[in-house]
Amino acid sequence: MPDPSNYRGLVPYALYLELQNNFPQMDGESEVSWLHRVRHDPALVVKMFGTPQFKNDLMQAVARRTMAQAGARRVDHKRAGPGLIKLTRPGDKHAVTTIAQRYRKELMIANETQYKYATEAYALLIQQFDGATPVNGSLFWNGINELALAKKVDEWNREMGGQMFGQLEATTAARYVNKKFEWEEGPFKEYFTKVSDKLGEAARGHVTAVVRCGLRNDSIFTITELPRMLGAMEQALKTKQAPTVTDLTIVVIQPKNAPERKVATFTNNEISMIPIVRPGPGKWRINGPDDCVIDGHLNLSPRLREYWAKPPKKNESAAATRIKKECQSLITWP
Repeated sequence: MPDPSNYRGLVPYALYLELQNNFPQMDGESEVSWLHRVRHDPALVVKMFGTPQFKNDLMQAVARRTMAQAGARRVDHKRAGPGLIKLTRPGDKHAVTTIAQRYRKELMIANETQYKYATEAYALLIQQFDGATPVNGSLFWNGINELALAKKVDEWNREMGGQMFGQLEATTAARYVNKKFEWEEGPFKEYFTKVSDKLGEAARGHVTAVVRCGLRNDSIFTITELPRMLGAMEQALKTKQAPTVTDLTIVVIQPKNAPERKVATFTNNEISMIPIVRPGPGKWRINGPDDCVIDGHLNLSPRLREYWAKPPKKNESAAATRIKKECQSLITWP
């Protein structure tokens, strides 16, 4: 296989590799002849477009483009929104730019820094988001390596032969855009706040969360997801309805209020013991108990405390048991 930096073929390098894997080029066969043969192979559609990988890649490409159209700024890009890629290969200066000119005229505003339909693109992202997760399988987090948690969720689901656990960055459309856009004021940050709220709204049964040191005072879980779930429980109990979320276990890695412990779990009424933490003086990130100070505790309503006090006493969730075994990997970054 040619080195990517030296590749000068007729198709994009990633596609070239995929085609070579599925339809190997014969000795002495030119690239033009090889592509002609592949193009007329009846197995092309099934092997290239009928696979789970292609479906995933397609959904990923659509989600990232739509997020850019909504006005988010891609990682390592100087400005937000979609942009035309300049041609750089020899002879490109003679390329016809008709399509590019039409794209600018029809889809971009005058200064070419914003997509004309940014509002509609953002609305489409939100509309298409599905926050449904398995009963007893919803997972939330703050202060940990969410990509490591997403990887573990994928592993656990494969081991159990189906989707038993659901998590924002692992099993929802948010995984397609996570870490691909700059986290700043604007559509990308707003998107995660909104879909996190939807995830909390869709949670059912015994919910699990994993946090570091405590409930960070400004995290999405603390200010959006958790209040959504507790508020829904309170409203259901107030109207004498069975709550959708029935129990909650929070795993705390390196608990601020128990420095002698590596990890601790708190279920139902016990979660009021978890400290709310904020970065200490001169700190902006919490990498351990020494980086934060306690900023209060979670308040539970009398109605909710009474509901959780009824026997039998609930044990920690199945997901919490797994998380405790993997806790070190969740606070480790490459």
